[in-house]
Amino acid sequence: MNKYLFPVLLTMAFSVSLQVFSQRAGRAAAYSREASSIVSKYKRELTQIRKNLADISVDSAESQMSPYYYKLFGPGVFFRSVLDDKFKLAYTLPNDWSSPQQLSDGILERQHINASINDVLLGLYAENPQLFHYSDAQIASEETVSPLSVASTSAEDLSSIYNKVDEIKDVADVLDSVDVDLQIVRPNFWTTTGKFSLQFTQNYFSENWYKGGNNNVTMLSNLVLEANYNDQKRVSWDNKLDLRLGFVTATSDSIHRYLSNNDKIQLNSKLGIKAAKNWYYTVSAEAKSQFLPGHKANDRRTYSKFLAPLDVYVSLGMDWKPKFKNGNSFSLALLPFSYKMRLIDDDDVDIHRSNNMVGKDFQQDFGSKIEFNSKITIVKGLTWKCRCFYFTSYEYVESEMENVLSFQFNKYISSEVYTLWRFDDNRDIKYYDHTLGYFQFKEYFTLGLAYNF
Repeated sequence: MNKYLFPVLLTMAFSVSLQVFSQRAGRAAAYSREASSIVSKYKRELTQIRKNLADISVDSAESQMSPYYYKLFGPGVFFRSVLDDKFKLAYTLPNDWSSPQQLSDGILERQHINASINDVLLGLYAENPQLFHYSDAQIASEETVSPLSVASTSAEDLSSIYNKVDEIKDVADVLDSVDVDLQIVRPNFWTTTGKFSLQFTQNYFSENWYKGGNNNVTMLSNLVLEANYNDQKRVSWDNKLDLRLGFVTATSDSIHRYLSNNDKIQLNSKLGIKAAKNWYYTVSAEAKSQFLPGHKANDRRTYSKFLAPLDVYVSLGMDWKPKFKNGNSFSLALLPFSYKMRLIDDDDVDIHRSNNMVGKDFQQDFGSKIEFNSKITIVKGLTWKCRCFYFTSYEYVESEMENVLSFQFNKYISSEVYTLWRFDDNRDIKYYDHTLGYFQFKEYFTLGLAYNF
């Protein structure tokens, strides 16, 4: 008997499961048909609602400003009144609506609008329930914000405060017992930045190296400090100190243990008063010299020293500084009134001769100057800086164009390509090159430590 009982029970269970599944499938199909019918109806209502509202005999301006449309605006809200209105068995008018005029205008208008809007919302509830995150019950439970009562202040009270302005030392003196915790912080219009880098290069060749060579060690250090002021309204003041010092040692130089291949002290300051959009009345000042004596390989003569020469420029003109994003900057200063002073604080004849100042320690010139500065971030970590100036006394021209392409690998490692073109026809004829003329060129590539602060 037990042998046939299990197959029979299994057959009965499968039959019952199939019946239940069929019933659920039938209910699902019926629900789908009903939902489709509702969606079709609300889609028709969407196109019909304007026509229905246009049939209402009320002023068009009043219809546009009617508060009855509140259900169509704001975040998605599930209004239970929509279902109540559609599925209730009877409808009773409010007791306070008894005027024949209201029954003919106000009530009928509200009923007509509500019917059209409820048809639309009912379809939306059925087709896109995920659009509704709030219910009218939640909104009803929210507390309203009551208006603050502002105490009126008499003219006598205000006059007493005005008369005591010079005597007030504390806000509590005029606010009596009001609890005041007021702290005024003055905005800081200064931005300061700094960068220090240090690079080394070393080459060694054995005496029997088959290609030959020259042992050498090079070092380059650079410190750039900037302090800029901008009140975002009228005043702009940019200050920059650029210090560079580099050495090279070479066994081929039998006179010097080392030579300075990069030596620079340069201070720039530019004060601007806003004249128009991106234009500033500008006073510019620049001073530059070097740290150590300048020599050439296997040459005992000295060509420059600290404060020999010292060049100082003071200029007046206009500066164009458009605003850019991502930290980029651009400045073009047109300085038609410029003064240049050159001082040589040393008696070495070679220094005077190399600077075309034989027999004098001081020289001044008047002329015009153009200054250009830009900083562009090409991609993250890769920056291009360009500085250019052009000065003419209308007898000679002195100009420089400096380009620095730097790549910051990480917080402490960076690489830099530096080029400097210089033109100066106020030099002795021996500095004239048959290929470059009075143009001079300098370039180096470094890889080493760098730190921004």
